[in-house]
Amino acid sequence: MKFKHLVVTVVAVLVSFVPVHNADAKDIVVTIKPLHSLVTGVVGNTARTHLIVDGNQSPHGFKFKPSQIKLLNNAAVVFYIGDTLETFMEKAFNNMPSDVVKVPVAEKARLKLLPYRKGGAWEEDKHEGHDHGHEGHHDEGGGDMHVWLDPDNAIKMIKAITRQLSKVYPENRDTYKANARSYVQKITALDAELSAALSNSKESPFIVFHDAYQYFEKHYGLNGVGSITFDPHDFPSPKRLKEIRSKLNATSAACVFSEPQFSDRLVRTVIKGTSAKTALIDPLGSNIKDGPNLYFELLSEMAGTFKRCFNS
Repeated sequence: MKFKHLVVTVVAVLVSFVPVHNADAKDIVVTIKPLHSLVTGVVGNTARTHLIVDGNQSPHGFKFKPSQIKLLNNAAVVFYIGDTLETFMEKAFNNMPSDVVKVPVAEKARLKLLPYRKGGAWEEDKHEGHDHGHEGHHDEGGGDMHVWLDPDNAIKMIKAITRQLSKVYPENRDTYKANARSYVQKITALDAELSAALSNSKESPFIVFHDAYQYFEKHYGLNGVGSITFDPHDFPSPKRLKEIRSKLNATSAACVFSEPQFSDRLVRTVIKGTSAKTALIDPLGSNIKDGPNLYFELLSEMAGTFKRCFNS
């Protein structure tokens, strides 16, 4: 199957909605773009949804604007992935009115979290005297929260979102169920196409900027062999960079991927003097238009980037 067929399919993935908007209802607030896409896929035109971390921002180290605090305080329901990803929400939740419904979607969907990879090129960069004071990144006590990158998880999340919305807006229950069925069907169809498109890429080793992609890797059988940094706000030690370069040379990694939210300086440092190529992948869909189709475009762009880098 030619990969360009995916583009045609994704463009055709348009979610239809039944307009049942209640003008008196409070709005829905969602933290990050991929989750916002899933929520709007279920909500349709029944209520307004607002996105907190938009554009090229990252949940890692995010800071609120006053207008966003107002949105949260006036919301009917707030959807977020989980406490260890959006740690910036902790203080906001403590100050929020008690009637605002807070939905940690990974927990409500009963997702099995993958542990963070450690050892060799996945090991955390532990340099003495460092204070992990950054908000919104990996928590040693939890698991990897980039759960939306596995389509199977996304389907479970859709079902959890549908249940929670039906409690908040029971008059729209039938609409939510219909929208959810349509959305899940489209995820399933796209997943089959991506599996076929990536079937010849499973042996190609690669290194990522930070370890955010293992759900996508495991679902499609891709061969990630290391990450440059555990925390994207930290510059790895010289020892860690040496380990990664050794891994790059030992595995003949075809690609080293950077992310738009962070400088590519580290990536270029690692690949200097090697035959590895570099490309941009984005777990958040920063440059994709917000809305129900973002999730489909996000997965398709990631798959396309992997395939092009391996085959170039």
